[in-house]
Amino acid sequence: MPWSARKGFHEPTAKVFALVFGTIMTMALFANVTNLRRMDFISFWAAGKLTLAGNPLAAFDIADHNRLQQSLVQFEGLMPFAYPPPFLLFVTPFALLPYAIAAVVWVGLTYALYILAARKFAPSSGWTAAAFPPVLLNGIIAQNGLLTGGIFIFGAALLKSRPFQAGLVMGCLVIKPHLGVLLPLAFAAGGHWRAFAGAAASSLGLLLIALLVFGAGTYEAFFEQMPLFSSIAADGLVGWHKMASVYASMRLFGAGATAAWSGHAIIACIATLAVWTAWRRKIEPEAKVAVLAAATVLISPYIYLYDTVLLVLPFLWLARKGEDWRVLGALWCIPLVVVLQNWGFNETFNPAPLLPIALIVLVWRRVQMTPREMESPRAAAH
Repeated sequence: MPWSARKGFHEPTAKVFALVFGTIMTMALFANVTNLRRMDFISFWAAGKLTLAGNPLAAFDIADHNRLQQSLVQFEGLMPFAYPPPFLLFVTPFALLPYAIAAVVWVGLTYALYILAARKFAPSSGWTAAAFPPVLLNGIIAQNGLLTGGIFIFGAALLKSRPFQAGLVMGCLVIKPHLGVLLPLAFAAGGHWRAFAGAAASSLGLLLIALLVFGAGTYEAFFEQMPLFSSIAADGLVGWHKMASVYASMRLFGAGATAAWSGHAIIACIATLAVWTAWRRKIEPEAKVAVLAAATVLISPYIYLYDTVLLVLPFLWLARKGEDWRVLGALWCIPLVVVLQNWGFNETFNPAPLLPIALIVLVWRRVQMTPREMESPRAAAH
């Protein structure tokens, strides 16, 4: 696996996985754009195209949106635009390009953002970040996890030295609000008021710009779509094995809705408490954002593996602290298993939520250690 107990990262192994993943992503993307097939990016491109045509409301009209997609690529089912109006600000420029070129540019730019952000957080982490399995899925289907993950990680990297700028960056997660829901709690708990102000400024700014550019009707249309996406989360319309939440995992395992909601709520509350407690303590900022990243993935029932790119943060921090490479290697395999499940392998158990839970436990264990314990021979072996 891409970690070594003594060096933090086992670079040769990380390079192999990163190069294999990069090759697979490149081949899949080339196949998808030379012989047009459905990718998730088609939802973004179609929304942008409708916006450029002067009808941003149509991006939130499932029928109009689907009609444009089907005119380009024939596929079964729906690919609605499930994002608030500020996301149109990000995707509409790509609709200036033909779909195939736009998809390649989208993947290339978001991948570059993610790698640059990871290297900003941990300078020697480029190969390891590229070897993280959720990256592979994002590259193949051209989703937005590399964008949101890059935003989160870049903001985390700035928190210690430039808190206001860190907040400005992380506030951009308003394009996918459930990935930023814990930010106000974390910043308030830690007394990071400049970061709080930055996040408020950028998130409210993006909401206001989208309101002025696209009109209030887009917000109304967005909220009118919410029952559909609630059904996707509650009823597993895309398949429980493709989601990454505690709720979805329990439903796939056979639990009823009530038990699954209860289990999800309990884990989400524990994760929220972990964030509050960690951010109130005087521990290094990297440990705080590691807990925040893992907890963020556990909050929403509507989350997919491609959203979990930000979990590379606790991996990077734990590796730097000398965590047992065997433990990190085993955890690294969890999203790889879920990647395979997305293509129909072993749809009987979804282990995705075990990863953020385990990462919170490991980070918490590390911050509880005294300096002497962390320097002991036993700790070094881990």
